[in-house]
Amino acid sequence: MAIERHDGNEPAVDSGAARNDGGERSAGPCGERSAGDRPIPEERRSRSELHAALRATDTGTDSPPRSVNRDAPRTTPNGAWEWKGLRLEPDANRVADRELSARRSAEGRGDDGKYGDRGITPAMRRVEAKLDHGTLVPDTEKFALKTPARFKEKLARMMVIEPGRSPSELSREIHDGIRYTLLFSAESYSSGVDAACLQIATSGYTLTGFKPSWSGAEYKGINSQWKDPASGQLFEVQFHTGDSWAAKQVTHDAYERIASPETPPAERARLREYQREISARIPIPPGALDFFPYKSKEG
Repeated sequence: MAIERHDGNEPAVDSGAARNDGGERSAGPCGERSAGDRPIPEERRSRSELHAALRATDTGTDSPPRSVNRDAPRTTPNGAWEWKGLRLEPDANRVADRELSARRSAEGRGDDGKYGDRGITPAMRRVEAKLDHGTLVPDTEKFALKTPARFKEKLARMMVIEPGRSPSELSREIHDGIRYTLLFSAESYSSGVDAACLQIATSGYTLTGFKPSWSGAEYKGINSQWKDPASGQLFEVQFHTGDSWAAKQVTHDAYERIASPETPPAERARLREYQREISARIPIPPGALDFFPYKSKEG
């Protein structure tokens, strides 16, 4: 299985990896973690107050100058798709369109853009409502689905890396075609992640991957992958603090440019150093280093 590298560092490893601190392990809803959870204080801000504060962090000015990309995705007369020097042949482009349609259906919004009770996004809103701590990021519904251009870009890159695998097989592994981010205060982070995982699992979804990256140099947070048994679709849930989420927004352009094969090695090295500088400023929540990676056999 192709492993996406969100932080530019090592791929996820199996949950049998050695502990960081040599202490005891205990089972949690997202896999193993160290024993001895800390009590957490109450979050005194309302969800609307928290969203207002989080939106204020989403306008970082520390980002290096963005390169201007005037190229736009295009569909050729024969049905192929092209963007950023990447290409999906007509058959692969049709596979991508079919997979995008399946994700839109599983995510839950109707043709009118409105939600009922069915689908993953309404379920994630119910998860959020049951949490004593934590909130989905502002405008979650707006960003729950990966855009067609980004989805096809990712598939095209995967096909370059693994040319022997079919577009259908690869596209099914794009677990962030549907994605969510839950935010917690630093004090409530570790217990909040456990509580959120329990609620997601109780909602009927199956954990297929769990990648803690709080010890990483270029990215801090936790990325998890889940499977919706009703549709068979994978989706991603990230767990962040306000600081780590803000850092992700600030470094997003750098991440995109690092991933691009068109970026010269010298610039890529500069951008990775920039990511390390931003990441080093993020406070690590109590207990965040006690989570362990997990990957299901079927994932």
